[in-house]
Amino acid sequence: MEARKVQITGKSTYMITLPKKWAVDIGLQPGSLVSITYRDDGTLLLTPPMTQPFISRKTLKIDGDMSELKMDIIGAYVMGHQFIELHASMIPQETRKEIKELCKNLIGSEIVEETGNKMVIYDILNPGEFTIERGLKRMNALVSGMLKDLIDVFDARIKEEMLSEIVARDEEVDRVYLLILKQFIRRLKAGWVSKEDQLNLVEAFHYRLAADNLERIGDHTVKIANMLRSIDFDKDVPKDITGRLVGVGKDSLDSIEKGVISLRSTDTELANRVLSGNARIKEKISEISRLTIATPNALPLGIITDSISRIGDYAENIAELAIDLRQL
Repeated sequence: MEARKVQITGKSTYMITLPKKWAVDIGLQPGSLVSITYRDDGTLLLTPPMTQPFISRKTLKIDGDMSELKMDIIGAYVMGHQFIELHASMIPQETRKEIKELCKNLIGSEIVEETGNKMVIYDILNPGEFTIERGLKRMNALVSGMLKDLIDVFDARIKEEMLSEIVARDEEVDRVYLLILKQFIRRLKAGWVSKEDQLNLVEAFHYRLAADNLERIGDHTVKIANMLRSIDFDKDVPKDITGRLVGVGKDSLDSIEKGVISLRSTDTELANRVLSGNARIKEKISEISRLTIATPNALPLGIITDSISRIGDYAENIAELAIDLRQL
């Protein structure tokens, strides 16, 4: 970092000199136009003309441990590497298949080169086309839709198909979540900013934390769906308990939606309503737990109520982020 003195020419023009090495390295000439972007945090971003985007490459070795390789590929994707090269003396067909399946869960990733000992994954997504705020809205819509459908399962005739659909939709939640992580890393890298992204860095950080909580809500929704598959609740669960589960599920859904709204609008009054509402949810869950102890399905029902309680906690976390963000 270099410090430069601000000078005044005439009566009202503020001037500062540019580092010579920087100007020479990027090829600035007399008369060159440099774009200046003013950020909410008070910093300025200087963008030279015809800047060539930096192409980042990551090389990974395929050594037989597929679980580690998958984590490495996901990590390289989140870190924003445009090219991910995979090498081995010979890549087994089953490994190729699993890598291609993984790419389906990484938005924008395509296999662009494939030989006997190498595979290349290329990120075709233009980062300016997707913002963190847009991603959070999409995650909220997906997770809320999953939970709403889960509530509707209690009145549905074809329950198995609905539960399978809910579980399958969690893959889309994970895809958007990874893309949000990737975009946040881009925000941290110096010199990158999207004209369409209106969030400052602190706001982006809070949205990224909110995405963490929405992803976990999706996981618990799947957990509930899988538990419901193991119970014939039309026969084995008393109607009173079913009605209470539906009620507390609707309360949790309301908390999620209000939590996200409070974050996006930094509405502390609404956020505090989420917090007080979650306290009431816990009271209702305690009552349900007391009623389910004597039922044949006490264990799976306990898992379901625990997941509903955790969903409420994650909604509360999002609301607390809104309260914190309000203090900026």
